[in-house]
Amino acid sequence: MERDSGYMSSVSGEKKLHQRLKILSDAFLLSSRALDYKSVMRAVTRHFKVFTGADASVLLLNNNDENLTPVCSAGIPFSKIKDVSLPCSTRLKDIITHPVMDVRYTAFMNTPLIYNRRLIGLSAVFSIVPEKFHFLEHDKYENLLLTMLASHIAVSIENIIAMNTIESIERSKFEWESAFDAMDDLISIHDKDFTIVRANKAVAKKFNMDIRKIAGEKCYKIFHGTEEPWKTCPHRKTMETMTPCTEEIDDPHMCGIFIVTTYPYFNERGSCTGSIHVAKEMIEK
Repeated sequence: MERDSGYMSSVSGEKKLHQRLKILSDAFLLSSRALDYKSVMRAVTRHFKVFTGADASVLLLNNNDENLTPVCSAGIPFSKIKDVSLPCSTRLKDIITHPVMDVRYTAFMNTPLIYNRRLIGLSAVFSIVPEKFHFLEHDKYENLLLTMLASHIAVSIENIIAMNTIESIERSKFEWESAFDAMDDLISIHDKDFTIVRANKAVAKKFNMDIRKIAGEKCYKIFHGTEEPWKTCPHRKTMETMTPCTEEIDDPHMCGIFIVTTYPYFNERGSCTGSIHVAKEMIEK
């Protein structure tokens, strides 16, 4: 019987280790899979629940460096914990030794998710069994595997957030281009040195040019066919005053009379880096 018991224990241990390695592998490959944000969050929450043998699992993420807020749960209705928040300024020691929400379980464990020395989130697991997670916290090998899981998960979370940010930027860029390309006004962005950074399709159509060849050219060369700025250039005045400027321009090169308004634009440090140039043709009635 003792031999059978030892054999069963050995088999059970091998299955447990295999399960742990499988979860670690899945967590490691998570960021390489074509999953959306919600799917990744659900997978992360499930990984921690299965890995720890918990009855419930909750994933909290850093909310703009202010609070850790729940984004997904398994075993606990999300409606019960959606309003929970934990200041990110809370010491890691306090996070680890105190539960982050008021739920009726006899055992809990919090695992910080740290990426590049920054707390990006927290995995909280709960159980109805007293001291359920004692072995994970005190067995060095189990703790090492848990740490590896947390590390893989942190990378996956950062990757999916970065991907979402890139997609948002690309979507905004597409929307910007679509909106301005649909307008008849000549719209372009110029840097402080009169170089065109971007222009809409109306500019390309007006001067019969490939839009890809406009960026990088001097605005006075494209709009006026000159080698120096226009005599009453509104862009120059905007760069001098840092305020919007409007001029009426009658230029044979532009084949018409235009009301040109330039608006200063600023970078994240508050420095003016150029102007947004809008030329509206005056149509005689």
